[in-house]
Amino acid sequence: MAYYAIKGGEEAIKNSLDFYADLTNSADELEDEVLIKSLTFSIDRVMSEGSLYSKKLAARSIKRSAGDLLNASFFLRAHRSSCQRIGISRTIDINKMRLSRRISSAFKDIEGGQLLGPSNDYEIKLLVDLKNEDVNIEEYSSKDCVIKSALSPLRDDDLIKKLPKEEKIWDVTRNYPSAPYPRSAVLQVMSRAETGSLLCVGYTTMRGYGDIHPTIGDLRIGELDIDFTHPFTKKDVKVGSIEATAVECVGTFNQDENGDTKLTTGFGFCFGKNETKAISMSMIDLSLYNTHYSVGGEHIIAADFDMIMHHLDGIESFGMTNHFKLPHYVTFQTDYQIFKSAQKYSNDKKGDAK
Repeated sequence: MAYYAIKGGEEAIKNSLDFYADLTNSADELEDEVLIKSLTFSIDRVMSEGSLYSKKLAARSIKRSAGDLLNASFFLRAHRSSCQRIGISRTIDINKMRLSRRISSAFKDIEGGQLLGPSNDYEIKLLVDLKNEDVNIEEYSSKDCVIKSALSPLRDDDLIKKLPKEEKIWDVTRNYPSAPYPRSAVLQVMSRAETGSLLCVGYTTMRGYGDIHPTIGDLRIGELDIDFTHPFTKKDVKVGSIEATAVECVGTFNQDENGDTKLTTGFGFCFGKNETKAISMSMIDLSLYNTHYSVGGEHIIAADFDMIMHHLDGIESFGMTNHFKLPHYVTFQTDYQIFKSAQKYSNDKKGDAK
């Protein structure tokens, strides 16, 4: 193996950072509040993938990375690792969400009705100024709009398959589990996964490597209170609220642990307004725990626990991919010498054949 001494480079690195600062410093002129209000979906995506709920820090991360959202998530995740944990909040219930949007593709008539809320699902995606038609916008407040999931009636009638409840919730930020992976860890990994990666795997289930066409039973966006047990008074106190997206999709049917035939469901949850990510997560959750009726059986990407647990995190894949930019002189020289030896051997064999 050849050896190449690596010298110098510090001055070049300093200059490179200066060039980068010159290129991106103008982003600092943007006010955090302006970014939070105007690029709300970017803020939410960075919070979700960075695994830290702070719109202000997400805005700062986007400015620091000059709009590179994956890089911004990296900044936020790194900051999160430096924060002290003072406790664990109480379990939240998505049925207590103050809704700004709630739709169901499974049922036309649902309690509270279809609540479209802010969405451009039905907009023609053209970069032209279209004529705005006069509409009557109803006065609306999410304050008192708390409605149970559209699947609650089916759940009350015991028609939905239940998965075994875990005695202790895993925390992937403290310990990463080995197989077999607890469902709480799998859901956490998907909740902070890179949106595009999650969408890609979820899309495979629609392309014939999974349940093909699950139905959105309940998609909701809104605010949830975060309650915390006070360390001194031991009383529950509200420490804040978060905006979140939750999705329950319905698959086909399957047998539960008692042998009863039930409808199967998948669940997705993430910070902010992240519909595509939450839908993708619910489809993968459905595929992971209900493989018997999936096309392709257990041998599909969306039902492979190792694939899901180790390949969807944007920060990890981002770091691994970009490490290839670092010096690999010794690695390449080794490969190059092997190549030259193989080439010489091949040429010698051809000479002997003649």
